[in-house]
Amino acid sequence: MSTEFDSPDDSFDEFALPAPVDEVATPEPLAFAPWHKPRKQYVRRYQWAHHADKLIQQLRDTGALIDGAPVRYLTLPGPDLFDVKLIADVCAEHGQTLHYTGFCYVRETEAVRLRRHTRQFEVDRAGLVHAGSSVHVSRLEDITLANSEARTLMRRSGPYDIVNIDACEPIANSHTDQTGRLVDAIRSIVEFQLGAQRRPWVLYLTTPVQIDSISPQSLDALYQQVLQNVQGDPDFAAEFGGKFVPGEPVEDFWARVSQDNGIEFIRAVTLGISKWLVHLAEQANFSVKKLPSYCYSMFRKEPFVPNMISTCYIFIPKPIEIFDQTGLTLNQTVPQGTAPLSDHIRALRRSFGIENLDTKMDSDLAVKQAMIDESKTLLTAAGYPVEDANHGYDLWLSTDPMEAREKDSVTQD
Repeated sequence: MSTEFDSPDDSFDEFALPAPVDEVATPEPLAFAPWHKPRKQYVRRYQWAHHADKLIQQLRDTGALIDGAPVRYLTLPGPDLFDVKLIADVCAEHGQTLHYTGFCYVRETEAVRLRRHTRQFEVDRAGLVHAGSSVHVSRLEDITLANSEARTLMRRSGPYDIVNIDACEPIANSHTDQTGRLVDAIRSIVEFQLGAQRRPWVLYLTTPVQIDSISPQSLDALYQQVLQNVQGDPDFAAEFGGKFVPGEPVEDFWARVSQDNGIEFIRAVTLGISKWLVHLAEQANFSVKKLPSYCYSMFRKEPFVPNMISTCYIFIPKPIEIFDQTGLTLNQTVPQGTAPLSDHIRALRRSFGIENLDTKMDSDLAVKQAMIDESKTLLTAAGYPVEDANHGYDLWLSTDPMEAREKDSVTQD
């Protein structure tokens, strides 16, 4: 059999040689980033790891994690998967494995993606991760769309025991785009979680909070959540009134703190978000307890007021009481005792008690040094040039405007 070519110029090489390819991507070079600072390590240790440990123990004690069931985790991981490794280590301490589902940015470069794949392989092969865990190249915000791939992936791997929304995006900087905002994604996750299981689960939320990152309409919606309790709960109104200028109407307080970035604006928005979550959960007969939270500054110049929150909530199903109206059986009497602290009062106290980690690092150098040491260990394990004479961690940290300010402050003292 003979083969005919279209022209005398045809070469067998065109059929035998592989097609040319673009330049092969290499992993993104390792460079220190804002989330490598000691205050972020404090959040990892004293918020994420601490509350994950408590939750996993509670789920084990109640028999929710049996027969090899993994702890299920929804996350927005960075390329190094530090949070996944952290939660996997906590699970291992309890003899549990971790099943994680992550979403990453669709706009990331191939170099970043390759770096993440490398880290994912290292984490998965350590034997702490359950089969089927993965990070998907899909926008978390797309879970609001009924037939999206993101929504399918989120529902397929859930429900989750821990949800970690560690975002650089504002929570609601627009009011018109109701399918592309972080707040809409949070609502979709909460709605799915509350309808899919009746056992405790934890939500971590990290997001920037400053006056240009929340639309006026969204800020007003958060205000309405607070106003609802001020008008309908005398105890809440009395305690809330003691948090600001005596005699100041709540609407004047909200308008005043919404004028400038800083701790008062952080407190007000954190309270509004907390009240929103409590009101959502109450519809599904869940309690939402706000846990201790932190704030810190990501500004690159003075006055370094806080503009990031790392807040935390545990959702707990309320008992469903069944009453026999026929009299055929006796109904249980409700034991008398001290009423539990209201979720609304707890949210108020914890929102106004949010701890500024910049202030903490300024005042407690031992804690700061411990977090620096832990950060170095974490980064070294990931291959960062921590001890490099020209590009090391200490030198990088010393060039940060806030760190330089803290060092000058200590020297002057």
